[in-house]
Amino acid sequence: MEGGSKISMLVVGLGNPGGCYIHSRHNLGQFLLDNFARNEGLKWVNNKKLNANLARGSCNGVHYILACPISFINQSGYPVSRIASYFHIENSRIVIVYDELNLPLGEVKITTRMGDGGHNGMADVCSKLGECIRFRVGIGPKENKEMDLKDYVLSRFSDEEQAAIFYATGTIFNKLKNIIANPPTFD
Repeated sequence: MEGGSKISMLVVGLGNPGGCYIHSRHNLGQFLLDNFARNEGLKWVNNKKLNANLARGSCNGVHYILACPISFINQSGYPVSRIASYFHIENSRIVIVYDELNLPLGEVKITTRMGDGGHNGMADVCSKLGECIRFRVGIGPKENKEMDLKDYVLSRFSDEEQAAIFYATGTIFNKLKNIIANPPTFD
């Protein structure tokens, strides 16, 4: 990951390490980035120094890094801040892709200022980094009101939900490319 063109955007997918979390709702950010990288023909490289898997890409002349920290989601802030520092990327050029309970399944909402919104992974990122671009992707509200929130976000998508996410990836990827090429301004 050394050398080459100057990196001007960092796109981070939040999630948990380990096979038991791969298809969980909480790993949607990493799942989407993994599929985005595959779609763009990018190769992941494990960077032990930065505690993340990284892939380098370019979109409309904008050079970017995709990053999936190898840390638990609630401890994402430190690796994200290290990666941003290493590549000299300003907060206004950092996009965090993560799951959002308060959006319908597959819906995307992009914001630049909002705090952590109750998401523990974003709370840690905000505490270590400050403001950045939030690329929230809906996992839908829990239907079983009795189910513990932790159990819900760590649960796997049903087959129907997985199909809906796959169906939405084209739109999600187009929005992600647009953010990379034309990042929003911070007011």
